Amino acid sequence: MQKKKIFLSLAFLLMLALSSCNFFGSNSQGSKDSNSDTSVSSTESSANSTSGDSASSSSASSSKSSSSSSSSSSKSNSSSSSSKPSSSSSGSSQSSQTPLNDGFTFNETQLNTAQEVHTTNQLKYLNLDKQYYSMTESDLNACDAYGNKNVSTPEKVTLSWDFTPDAGKTVSKYNVIFGQKADLSDGYTVEGTSAKSLSFYNSFLGTNYFKVVANYNDGSKKESGIRTFQVTRQAPRNLYVGNMPNCRDLGGRTTYAGGKIKQGLIYRTSGSKFDNNTPSNDEAKKILLNQLKVKTEINVANGESNNVKLNGTSVVNAFMAYGAVPYSNLARNSVRIRQVMDTLAEESNYPVYFHCRIGTDRTGITAIMINGLLGVPFNECIQDYGFSNFAPIDNQRYPNKPNDTNGDDIVKYIDELLALPGANFQEQVYLALRMIGVSAAKLDKIINFMTEGNKATIPSAFKIGEDSGLTSDVSKTTSSDYKAPASYYGLTSGKKVTYAVTTTAGKKDIIVYMGYTGSVSGNNNQAKLADSITLKIDGQTKTITNTKNLWTAGFGATKQDSRIGYMFNILGSYDLTAGSHTVEITSKSNSFNVASVTVADRT
Repeated sequence: MQKKKIFLSLAFLLMLALSSCNFFGSNSQGSKDSNSDTSVSSTESSANSTSGDSASSSSASSSKSSSSSSSSSSKSNSSSSSSKPSSSSSGSSQSSQTPLNDGFTFNETQLNTAQEVHTTNQLKYLNLDKQYYSMTESDLNACDAYGNKNVSTPEKVTLSWDFTPDAGKTVSKYNVIFGQKADLSDGYTVEGTSAKSLSFYNSFLGTNYFKVVANYNDGSKKESGIRTFQVTRQAPRNLYVGNMPNCRDLGGRTTYAGGKIKQGLIYRTSGSKFDNNTPSNDEAKKILLNQLKVKTEINVANGESNNVKLNGTSVVNAFMAYGAVPYSNLARNSVRIRQVMDTLAEESNYPVYFHCRIGTDRTGITAIMINGLLGVPFNECIQDYGFSNFAPIDNQRYPNKPNDTNGDDIVKYIDELLALPGANFQEQVYLALRMIGVSAAKLDKIINFMTEGNKATIPSAFKIGEDSGLTSDVSKTTSSDYKAPASYYGLTSGKKVTYAVTTTAGKKDIIVYMGYTGSVSGNNNQAKLADSITLKIDGQTKTITNTKNLWTAGFGATKQDSRIGYMFNILGSYDLTAGSHTVEITSKSNSFNVASVTVADRT
């Protein structure tokens, strides 16, 4: 009987042991599943597994959390794992990303919570609850954006870690390498000290890949695996470029079509002597070359004195005029804008940075045209323009600023764009660029190269007669002079250009990109455009409803030099039937250079 009791007791204990094994086995699997929810993406995991120093650990029990403020987040993300306190006094915690057996532990909050890189006042400006085209002096003052001091510098990102050196080794300094690519092939090295923390500028919006390098006194080193940290996705990607203020990446914004503008390819900056005196310092040049990795400089100022001229880069001088006259800024600079677009159409030129002196007026119109072409919504195009008020730009800049004699009133060229047909600002800018002579192939190439995700489809309703598309009773002139379009027809009294076009039925705008060769001194008692040319469609004379005089039509001398002012002008909207039509533009008594004639749907 006693033997039977002993046997039953042993059987019971055996069953209990087996039950316990099944329980812990089930719980262990649950811990692994829980941990997988907080791991990095497959792309990031691939980067980690190929980092060279370590492979990803799949064991949830290897993760640790410290007693830092991020510990509650760590618990919620891995509640079923058997985490234990870290013995580190650095205040860091293991990231909820896939643990790596590389000897490094990181502050989880810093890696997984988007760090803010805009200052309080910059955020106040970026979050204005209004249309930026109607921003006022009071709006800017409330954000400390007075245009007279440099508060354009962004905030730094901070990374902290814990690391135990190999036996007998002493760390002399830590470096952080970060970039946009998972393999860090585009990585930039930020040098630190022996402290287990580093703060730095110019991280990318959104996800950044990084690794830490521990440099030992004996010249050897130990690298962490590749991990990620997060930064706010709110554009602009504001940049610190040494002593050069007013610098930012055009990338990071969402387009009308839902795509994203790529970061790290086009930058707007100030010039080499942004205050007419202080040259850009060595730190600025190092950041431009080594971190931003620029290959092409576009100078849209009015002289070479503003060129930075970095070693190994090419320089494109697209000199632009600015100031109070003539009426339309775009009239003076459209040829140079075409030169900028020609440069951007060549992928080998990237990354590109463009500037004038202070990076506001001529840089401003260039940025608006580039952003507009890429599909950045109009309100954000103007928001980016106004962000320059955080830099020392002589005085504030905003649309409709009264009595602005020092800078450009951007409404003088923006309103010209907004008057054009198109479903949105991108289509209006696209049409304007087509009319000044940039081919559709080049514009589409820029859009496709600079956009990730959904890309805009520009409607084919824009029918533009240029080069061989136009005929005339005078010879065509070709020119390499930046003051003139690449080709045009010079019309004296009685001479005409003809454009044969096939359209759908509906109301069409007739738009002429042209220049006036005579003298226009100001906005008073000037001949009307409608009195200077005639318009015929299919042989029938049409009433030109454009009421502008030659000054407000965009013609006249410039501030810097004397040249013909070119502009696109809508002559009127006309009902056309589906099929072929002939459009004729004839000079009455004045002399005009006609570069293109456009027939576009009025939307």
